[in-house]
Amino acid sequence: MRDNSEEIERLKQQLEQVKQQDRVLEEIEKRLYKMKEIAEYASKYRLSGEETRELEKQIGEHEAAIESLQNYLKS
Repeated sequence: MRDNSEEIERLKQQLEQVKQQDRVLEEIEKRLYKMKEIAEYASKYRLSGEETRELEKQIGEHEAAIESLQNYLKS
């Protein structure tokens, strides 16, 4: 009986880990989509240097967040 309850507890922990990984992957997906939108916008319009720098800054922020999230998944 004890083995069964330990197994159930282990499975619950695994389920929570998978749910957390899913949330992290969702956040990565959202950020990648935002980056795609920025790239599509930049390709459609002639941007000033200042606009380009601002969009590059936004892309960099998304990249840094994604890298952090990926590192979290690896740990």
